[in-house]
Amino acid sequence: MNQSEKRRKELLESARAMYRDNRVPPAVHPRYGNIYAELYGEEAPAGSLGLRVILCCILFAAFVMMDYKDMQIAQVSSQMVTQTIESDSELAEAWNDL
Repeated sequence: MNQSEKRRKELLESARAMYRDNRVPPAVHPRYGNIYAELYGEEAPAGSLGLRVILCCILFAAFVMMDYKDMQIAQVSSQMVTQTIESDSELAEAWNDL
């Protein structure tokens, strides 16, 4: 490598260093958090998907148990839940029915 090539390489590296911005991470959509963490070594904020899935499974299991054993919880049966889901009603109307 001759002197001109070395000089070009030094100038290129100095230009890259001058325009590089290591202090401010780029804005990242939460959907791409894992990729961001892999590239930049920072942790993405934890989501609540696991908690929501567990809560949905518990509620579904309670509904199935209510239906199987013909139970009522807080004066609500599984048939009432099914009818409320199937009907096109407002939230206030459903709350008043309970």
